Amino acid sequence: MAESRLVDYYSILNLPPKADLAGIEAAYARLSDDLMRQSQYDESAREAMQRLNEAYAVLSKPELRREYDRAFFRAELERLEREARAAQRRRTIAGNVLVGALGLVVAVQAAALLYLGWDSATGLFRAIADWLM
Repeated sequence: MAESRLVDYYSILNLPPKADLAGIEAAYARLSDDLMRQSQYDESAREAMQRLNEAYAVLSKPELRREYDRAFFRAELERLEREARAAQRRRTIAGNVLVGALGLVVAVQAAALLYLGWDSATGLFRAIADWLM
């Protein structure tokens, strides 16, 4: 099932989510004037004007704006939570790969010790220890 996406009315009006009613009205007036002038020459300006009117109709009415904010920010929080879970999964996978690689290194070293024999390995360790001292 496809996820329904809410339209970001704040970005349509080019406003932050904390904008007050006066800011919404001023942004609407400025943008609608610009779009009305452009609509004489550009067909897409009419579509943009419809989106602008829709955004203003929702954000200019306090009750509609509260409902929109609840739905919009819930969707945003869910998206951020999904991204955080995905990042955590990537970190977990990377950690598991690192632990597996280190385990492989230890296994190869153990196999080399068995192949060389313990006496050869202890002699090698003594030579390294003497060199370090």
